[in-house]
Amino acid sequence: MKAFTLDSVITLFPKSEFKGNKNHIIQHLVALTDAVGKDYSDRASWISDKNSSTLDPRSLTLGLLILSAQAYEKLKSAPCNFLVVENPRAAFFTLVNSLFKPERKAKIEGTAVIHESVTIGTNCYIGHHVVVAENCVLGNNVTILHNTVVLEGTVIGNDVIIGCNNTIGNYGFGYEKNETGAYEALHHLGHVILYDRVEIHNNTCIDRGVLGNTEIHEGVKIDNLVHVAHGVVIDRNALIIANAMIGGSTHIGENCWIAPSVSIINKATVANNTMTGIGAVILKNTDAHYTYVGNPAIRMEEYKKWSEIRKNLLARTA
Repeated sequence: MKAFTLDSVITLFPKSEFKGNKNHIIQHLVALTDAVGKDYSDRASWISDKNSSTLDPRSLTLGLLILSAQAYEKLKSAPCNFLVVENPRAAFFTLVNSLFKPERKAKIEGTAVIHESVTIGTNCYIGHHVVVAENCVLGNNVTILHNTVVLEGTVIGNDVIIGCNNTIGNYGFGYEKNETGAYEALHHLGHVILYDRVEIHNNTCIDRGVLGNTEIHEGVKIDNLVHVAHGVVIDRNALIIANAMIGGSTHIGENCWIAPSVSIINKATVANNTMTGIGAVILKNTDAHYTYVGNPAIRMEEYKKWSEIRKNLLARTA
C-alpha cells in the first residue's frame, strides 16, 4: 500500500497554495462522488468549480481536496486539507501519474512472438501473445499490451503506449477491378511510423501507406475502436476519440479534437486546432480554429444560424 505525506505532494505543485497539515498521510485516491458523506481522511480527491457550488462542506472529510481558489471559498469550512491550484483536474492527473501510477517492469512475456530482425530499445514491456513482425523498430520505454499485432516495417518511437488487441501496419482497403470485373487488392508498400509519446488504446487499426507512410506524430492520443486508413498523417498533440473513422490520405493538423464517431472522407485536410462534434461527417477541408458539427459537417456558427432560421420558419407555420 502506498502512503505519502502531504508535504511530498505539495512539492509537485510549486505554484499552489496549501492549507492544512503538511504531515498528514494519504494512502488512496477517491472519486468525489464516492466521498460525499464518508470519512475518507486517508484519501485525496479533486472538485470542479461547478460541483463545489452544490455541496455542503460538512459532507466532505478528505485527507486532501484539490480545488480552485473560487471553490475553496465555498468549501473552506470542510474538514479537509486543501491544495489550491489554477487547474484542479490537471493537478489531480499529475498527482495520480507521479505518485500512484502502477509500475510496469521491463519484460517480454514468454508468449510474445518477435521476429529476430526486430530492434528493441531499453525498458520496454511486451505483453502476452503480442506479435512484432520483420524489421520493426521499437524505441525506449515502449509498452505493447496483450494480443496486439505490429506488422513488418513499423517504427515506434520512445515512450509509446499501445493497448490490447490492436493491429498496426496491416495493408489498407485498396481495390481495383481487373479485366474480368473482379476486385484485386493493391499491395501497400509503405509503413506506419508512431512518433514519441503516442498512445493508442484498445481494438484500433492503423493501416500502412500505399507508397508513403502512415504517420502518427508526437503526443497524439488515439482512443478505442478507431480506424486510421492508409497514408494518413496526424500531426502532434491531436486527440482521436472512440469510433472515429479517418479515410485514406487524410491530413489531421496539430491540436485537433476528433470527437467520438466522427467520419472523415479520404484526402481531406483537417486544419490545426479544429474541433469536431460527436458524429460529425467531414466531407471537405476545414479551417483552423473552428468547431465543425453535423452531417455534412459545417462550422458551429453556421449551424447555429441555420438552426435559428429553421426555428423562425417553424414558428411562422405553427
